[in-house]
Amino acid sequence: MSVSFTFDQEKAIAAVVFLASKGIPDLTKGKICKLIFLADKHHLVRFGRPITSDRICAMKDGPVPSYILNMLNDVLANPGESSYPQLEQSISVNRSFTNPHFEAASFALEEFLSVSDLEALAAVVQAFGDRTFAELRGMTHDMPAYKKAWVDERPHNSPVMAFEDFFEEDDEAIQGAFEEMIDDYKLRQAFASTAF
Repeated sequence: MSVSFTFDQEKAIAAVVFLASKGIPDLTKGKICKLIFLADKHHLVRFGRPITSDRICAMKDGPVPSYILNMLNDVLANPGESSYPQLEQSISVNRSFTNPHFEAASFALEEFLSVSDLEALAAVVQAFGDRTFAELRGMTHDMPAYKKAWVDERPHNSPVMAFEDFFEEDDEAIQGAFEEMIDDYKLRQAFASTAF
């Protein structure tokens, strides 16, 4: 069985703006993707669900939340005309760097995130916010879930990483969270296939 979740765009935008409002040094799209991946994983192994429910792909630079990467690329490529006006209105992009930096004057999207979502994001900012992209890349490359998904012979395939694998060798995983994730997935599948 391969567990999947439905991407929550509002939560994803709120998570990006949360990070951008925390004064994190050198907050590029790559660093945002790494921090959101770590926050999603942090929340998943404790509560049986990620924050954004993004699809995590094994890419050359490590695990990447693919829909969030696409959102950030769209904002960068189409200033003032992107498909994500709420995100654009909530952040500013400093393009004076080779890799543009994201900032937000404040965070006002709390209604889209649960208390546990906010706690997970804050924990990741505190633990990893000061790390460079290169440090985050190296750290996430060593994760068992990434190693299991990445195949060097297919560098352009970007396979989707299995949420089940995020629990492997994770000392912070809460007992029962894995089973809760599986049970929740089975319930969602059962209700999705039920015709009313």
